[in-house]
Amino acid sequence: MAKHVFSDPHFYSENIIRNCNRPFKSTDEMNTTIINNYNETIGKQDVCYWLGDVMYGATRERVQQILSRMHGRKYLILGNHDRCHSAKWWRDAGFHLVFENPVYIAEEYIMLSHEPLPEFGHLAPVVNIHGHTHTDSTEYPQCINVCVEKTDYRPVPLRNPFLAVHRKFSR
Repeated sequence: MAKHVFSDPHFYSENIIRNCNRPFKSTDEMNTTIINNYNETIGKQDVCYWLGDVMYGATRERVQQILSRMHGRKYLILGNHDRCHSAKWWRDAGFHLVFENPVYIAEEYIMLSHEPLPEFGHLAPVVNIHGHTHTDSTEYPQCINVCVEKTDYRPVPLRNPFLAVHRKFSR
C-alpha cells in the first residue's frame, strides 16, 4: 500500500482553467485527464490524501460520479472551497476519511494542510505539504506545494525529502 498526496483538482471549474492557465479546452477534458493520471498513479489498495478544493459548487451526485471512477482510499483535508459542506457530507459522497484540520504524519515528519503553514518551519525536519496556492511557489523552504498544476495533474508520493538527510545525521 503506497501513500500519495494530491491537491486542488477543482473538478468542473471553467474558471480554474482560465485563472491558472490549465492546458485544457474544457472541463470534460480536464476532469478526464486528472482522473486518468490519478488512476495511472494510485493503485486499488493505495491511500491518497486530497489536500482540498475538490470542486466548486459540489453536489453529492457530481462528487460520487468523480470518486467512483478513481482508485484507492481517498482521505480529504477540507480546503476553503470544500467547507460549504460538513465532513459527514463528504464521507457520504465517497471519501473514506475527512479532516477539518491539518494532519500530522509523525513517522514522516509531515504536516498535511490545504494552505501553507510556514509557522512549522522551526520544527526541522517537519515539512508542510500543502495545496491552495496553485501556480505560486512559497517562500518557505519547508513548504511543498502539490497543487495539480505543480505535479503534472497527478498525485505524488507522500514523503519528506529532508527526512533521509535528517536520519543520517541524527544517529
